[in-house]
Amino acid sequence: MKRIYIHGMTKSLLLKNLIVALLLFFYSKSSFAQNPPISTGPYIFLNEDRLQAKWVDNGKLKSLEILKPEYIESEFGLDLDPVSIKKKMQQAPDFYQDYKGVNDLVIISDIHGQYDLMVELLRSHSVIDENLNWSFGTGHLVINGDILGRGDKVTEALWLAYTLEDQAIAAGGRLHYLLGNHELMLLENDLRYLNRKYIRAARLMKMSVKKMHNEQSVLGNWLRKRPVVITIDSLLITHAGISPDFVGRQLTVHDVNQMFYENILNTSKNSPNRAKDILFLTSPKGPMWYRGYFGEEDLDEKDLDDILDYFGSKRVIVGHTSVDMITPLFGGRVLAVDSSIKNGRTGEILIIQNGELFRGSINGIKYKFP
Repeated sequence: MKRIYIHGMTKSLLLKNLIVALLLFFYSKSSFAQNPPISTGPYIFLNEDRLQAKWVDNGKLKSLEILKPEYIESEFGLDLDPVSIKKKMQQAPDFYQDYKGVNDLVIISDIHGQYDLMVELLRSHSVIDENLNWSFGTGHLVINGDILGRGDKVTEALWLAYTLEDQAIAAGGRLHYLLGNHELMLLENDLRYLNRKYIRAARLMKMSVKKMHNEQSVLGNWLRKRPVVITIDSLLITHAGISPDFVGRQLTVHDVNQMFYENILNTSKNSPNRAKDILFLTSPKGPMWYRGYFGEEDLDEKDLDDILDYFGSKRVIVGHTSVDMITPLFGGRVLAVDSSIKNGRTGEILIIQNGELFRGSINGIKYKFP
């Protein structure tokens, strides 16, 4: 049989290669190849005193009006009472955020959607039990910002924190979830580092990611009420850090938490006389973004003295800047607790028991330091 050669290739081979190329092209363009089906949620909204849930199940949008807590438990595995949800959404935030007499404290930071690591760390140190319920008694758990971000289990981590908060209070303890820069970014619809899964979910829901977390959303309402700075005994805790410029502005913990809630996360009041302070709080010198403790500026011991003296604190605890393990800086007066959980491999929690410091590893071992 006579073969026809086209540029050194037989016609039959050319046809075969063309078919393979077309198959690869259509596969690459298919929704399966580029976008495997996602599942996420629920996103619960309060509309005219009725709770409605929307979620994505294997790539399909689902929604319903929630009437009974039993359905929330069976469908989503969440112990949520509609009456309690509505009451919580109506509560005003506490701007003072000053706590005394805490003997047992655990701090975790920068989870970034790594829900499984979050669970493993908290469970291995008996903060939660095998059923993900609070088991820390009168202890306090601090989540120092950035549950949101890069990972693909952000919603699971948010709901766990949301439910643990109520369980902790019932047991005489507390859960404190501070806002990080990634919470701020999401609430402002800045999606640069958000996992693409949630952008796809928003498209299926025919709303923006910001609207998914608006003030009528249970999680969005709750996020907007989180503090930015808290103090626990002699500890000053915030996501990124307190700069010398902060002290120069004579801002208090109450001021910061109130201004974020009223003027940055919401636009309900707007204080034109505080416009410069509001702009500062979201700047690289503000508590959401500051990195001065890590050599990015000439911060010295005197600057740190002034910061701690201003708040009447002995240590400042920060996340935001990743380290390999919980790391004391400035002779232990700064504790860096972003232990790179975001990478999805391992991480640590800070444990403080009766004033003693421990690094809590993922296998449950505690390492005393410094």
